[in-house]
Amino acid sequence: MNPNHPPMLDIATLRPHEQTDPIRLEDLKKQLRNDGYQRDPIIVDEKHLIVLDGHHRILALKALGYHKVVAHKIRYVDNNEITLRTWHSAVKGSRSRLLDVLQNYLEDPKKQNEKTEHPILILNDRQYTLKASRKTIMDSLLGRFKIEYIPDAETARELAKRDDYSGAIVFQSIEKGDVVKAALSGSVLPPKTTQHIVPNKPTDWFIPLEILGNGVETEPTRKR
Repeated sequence: MNPNHPPMLDIATLRPHEQTDPIRLEDLKKQLRNDGYQRDPIIVDEKHLIVLDGHHRILALKALGYHKVVAHKIRYVDNNEITLRTWHSAVKGSRSRLLDVLQNYLEDPKKQNEKTEHPILILNDRQYTLKASRKTIMDSLLGRFKIEYIPDAETARELAKRDDYSGAIVFQSIEKGDVVKAALSGSVLPPKTTQHIVPNKPTDWFIPLEILGNGVETEPTRKR
């Protein structure tokens, strides 16, 4: 393979640091079947092969019978150009059902502290502090609701006001060390916890699926 192209890696050698959203995963499997290509390389820490971006693509490819994935390796922990943020969750479905699912974690709005370190549930007319970990909250939602992952808190708050969303959850950020610990320990984080901003990452790559399962290192295709 041309050294200027991202390499193919065996999926079995990669270390995830996040779970996947089952609904999102099924949607991506359908998309991969229909499209016939992997869209853009996943992003991997070069030292430990920790997956930084692409967990859903990896599991979708594996479920479809492929054992390789095209990846872009980067230096991670000590690279100040790599910024770590978090995703926020905008939840589709019934607002009353969402409140019912999360009722055990809701704190009375009158007792809330503006500087809370807990996640915040935003509804169209009020908000609650959620006295639970991100994992506990996401475990309660996954598979029950369709979730859109939003890159900034302000947009998530705006979506919570719309009738087609039941609400939004704004989460606190984490550190790169937490990502490495989760991957190396196997105690992975909830889906879409981390949002990595990677300058100059490869984009607009369309990698034919047939090259990902047969070991033949055919050139990935880049459409302009």
